[in-house]
Amino acid sequence: MYKKVIKIGLALSLAALFLWLAFRNVQLQEVWEYSKNIQFGWLFPFVVTALFSHIFRAERWRLFIEQDKEELDRITLISGVLVGYMMNLVGPRFGEVSRPVYVGKKEGLSSSKLMGTIVLERVIDIAVMAFLMVVVSVYVIADMNLLRQIFGNETINFLTNESSILTYLWVAFLLAAVVGIGFLLIKFIVYLGTKFEVLRKWIFKAKRVFIMFRNGLLAARDVERWWLFILYTILIWLCYTLMTYIPFWMFDMQEAYNLDMLDALVITVISAIGIAIPSPGGLGTYHYFVKQSLLVLFAVPAVTGIAYATVTHGVMVLFVSSITPVFLFIDKLRSTKAGEPVV
Repeated sequence: MYKKVIKIGLALSLAALFLWLAFRNVQLQEVWEYSKNIQFGWLFPFVVTALFSHIFRAERWRLFIEQDKEELDRITLISGVLVGYMMNLVGPRFGEVSRPVYVGKKEGLSSSKLMGTIVLERVIDIAVMAFLMVVVSVYVIADMNLLRQIFGNETINFLTNESSILTYLWVAFLLAAVVGIGFLLIKFIVYLGTKFEVLRKWIFKAKRVFIMFRNGLLAARDVERWWLFILYTILIWLCYTLMTYIPFWMFDMQEAYNLDMLDALVITVISAIGIAIPSPGGLGTYHYFVKQSLLVLFAVPAVTGIAYATVTHGVMVLFVSSITPVFLFIDKLRSTKAGEPVV
């Protein structure tokens, strides 16, 4: 319990710091006045695109777990994805636990194995994001000074300075040492289990959980339709890019600043880095990275950039918070009609 409180406290502190960085030198009254004049009609295609991004993510996740159960309920999978996103609004990475627990109980699957598939999914998402970041940095931005303004001099210096190679080696060494110590500690605990009966039962349970988690990570070996997995991944990122592009029309930014889909991809990739930072639902981090990238790369005024970030983030929070209970209710209703136990 205390660990969760500390984790949430640190996440909120991080969010507060980035909110201050995002809103400093910007008058809130100006942001409010600017936001009142946007074209709200574009909110409908925005939320529809957001819904499809969740559907595609649920369908891609199905490919990892359909070997364990062929008849997976589509509504349950989508509900699980939405629950994960909603819990991430409470605390960073809470969704990675709530999603497998919900779907595991509803579908009678191992939550530990499902959690392993989500870790695998996150690894793939990070790899795709890193690839897109390289493409954006090299072929779109192609200016180190601009990257310094967005991410900060310290970050770019660390990533590009030759002396940082020694730091990388030290980090690799420390990680290897942690893994080695952890391995020896596990071996020692297992040894104690052979000597003390009271520990044997707990070690056996922990071993079962670890095996299921490992099997989840290895689920990639069992995916038969990789072409469909790649298609869903493309569609997910297409939806994310459209969710960046459509709000351009809310603020007339496509006309005032000549922003197009390629520019939306740039903003999407940079904002994804902000969302990946462990603040609740990307609060603060998303606002800062979006404002900075719009200001530095496309000369969009800070007021417009922060209004854009605030509206898009706020709409997503409201959308997830409102649509998730609807799907949960539908899922519960379908389970009741089918005679399944209600969880």
